[in-house]
Amino acid sequence: MRRHAWALGLALAMGCGKDSKPDNPDAGRPDGGGGTTETFTKLEVDADPSEFNPISNIAMAVGPNDRIGMVYFVNNGTATGSETNYDLRYREFDAGVLGPVEKIATVQRVYGVSVAFGANGQPAVSYLGGGRDNSTFWLQSDLAVSYRSAAGVWTESIVATRSNAAAINNPLSDVGFLVGLNSSIVFSGSQALIAYRDGHNGNFGRQDWESADLELASGGPPSSWAFRMVAASGDTKAGYGGHIGLIMAGAQPAVVHDYVKEGAQATGAGIVFQRRAADGVAWSAPVEVATAESIGNTQLGPSMAFDPEQGFGIAVQNRGSSSRGDVLLYLDCPSPTATSCNTKGEWSTPDPVFGRGTGGWYPSLAFDPINHEPSIAHYFCSSESGNNDTGCNPTEDRLLISTRIGGIWRETVVDEDGAWSPKLAYLSTGKRVVLYRLPVMAPSKKGVLRLAVEQ
Repeated sequence: MRRHAWALGLALAMGCGKDSKPDNPDAGRPDGGGGTTETFTKLEVDADPSEFNPISNIAMAVGPNDRIGMVYFVNNGTATGSETNYDLRYREFDAGVLGPVEKIATVQRVYGVSVAFGANGQPAVSYLGGGRDNSTFWLQSDLAVSYRSAAGVWTESIVATRSNAAAINNPLSDVGFLVGLNSSIVFSGSQALIAYRDGHNGNFGRQDWESADLELASGGPPSSWAFRMVAASGDTKAGYGGHIGLIMAGAQPAVVHDYVKEGAQATGAGIVFQRRAADGVAWSAPVEVATAESIGNTQLGPSMAFDPEQGFGIAVQNRGSSSRGDVLLYLDCPSPTATSCNTKGEWSTPDPVFGRGTGGWYPSLAFDPINHEPSIAHYFCSSESGNNDTGCNPTEDRLLISTRIGGIWRETVVDEDGAWSPKLAYLSTGKRVVLYRLPVMAPSKKGVLRLAVEQ
C-alpha cells in the first residue's frame, strides 16, 4: 500500500514540476560514447540562494521506507553585523511527497554538513556550530549535531569544543579551539559516529592546516561522547581530513579523505583510506591510495561507497590532469576480511570513467543494491577543456550518471541544466535519486536545490 501511495505522489509531482528541460533521447555521451536519457522526475527542493564553495553545503541520506532526508544551507537575507546569516534547513521526500521545510539552525560560517538516519528512524545532522571562543573570524568553532525528535523539532548538542577532545599527548595536535570542519555522520545501531577535521586555531598554514587532524566522535544523544584520533598531522604536516566521507562497511565504519594544507576551504589532493578494526576501537594507519602528486585537485574530495559483494569503491576527480581535460577516476578494492584494503597494493589501478573537455566534476558514488554495480553522479561543464566554475557552457552542461555495466561505463543524462555538488543514492527498489544545486551558469536558476528521482 505504501509503495502505491509513493508512486501516485510521484506521478502527481511529475505533472506539476517546473523549470525542467525535456529530456533529449539523442543526447549521447559528451566524450563520444553511447549514452541514454532515462526518465527522472525533477523536484524543486528550495529556491533560496546559497553559496558555492570548496566544501559541499548540501547532503542527503536514505532512511527507513525509502524516506529521503536532505540538508542544506541558504542565505536567509539577514546579517549579524557585517556577517551573512545562513539557515541550515532540512526537507524530506516521503511516499512521493515533499514535506515542509524545517529550520535547524542559523550560522555565519558554512563549512560542511552531513545527515544520517538513526535507529529510531529520525535524522541527525552534523555541522560547524557552537560559539566563537573569542575568535574574530570563527563565529562558529565547535562540532555540533542536531537530533530530530518529531517533524520540525530539532535539538542541538555540542559534541566537541577543543582539539584535546581526542588527545594524544602531542602539543601540536592537542591545542586549539576549531573542531568540526567538514563533518561526516553515520549510525552504527543507536550510536552516532562523526568524523571531523580539527583545524586547531584556524589561522596559520603550517601550524593549523598542515597540522590538521582527522578525529572521530562516537556516542550520542545528547552528551555521552567518546573521541578517537584517526589520522594525526601534528608531526607529519600531512594536512589530513580536507574533505571527509565516512561510511558503514558492514559492522564497522571506514573513511576516505584527502590532503588540504592551505586552509579550511582549499584544493584537496590525493586519496587516503582508513577503516576501523573488528574490535570497534582501533583504526588502521592512513593508506595513501593515491598520492597528492598523482591526483592534484580533488575538488570536493573523493567519494566512497561499500557493497557487500564488491567491497569498496572510490570515485575521484583529477581536475586539469591531462591535455584532453579533466579525468574522473574509479578505484576499487574487494573486502573479504576486516583487514582488507589496508595496503595500497590491494587497490585497483585507477579506471578512467570520463576524460574529455571539462567534466566529471564533483563525483558522488553509490552501489546498486540489486545488481551490485557502481554508479557515479557528476557534472559535465563543457566540451572545451580548462573551463572554470563560472565558464561552463549552458547549452552543453548537464548532470550525468555513469554506471558500470559488464565492465563498461555507460552514461545517463539526468538534468540538462547541470548540477553543482550532486549527491547520489539508491532506493531499495534499485532506483536512483540525486540531490544537487543548479550551477552558476543556469539562467535565472542559480543555486536552486533540486532532487531528481528515477522512474
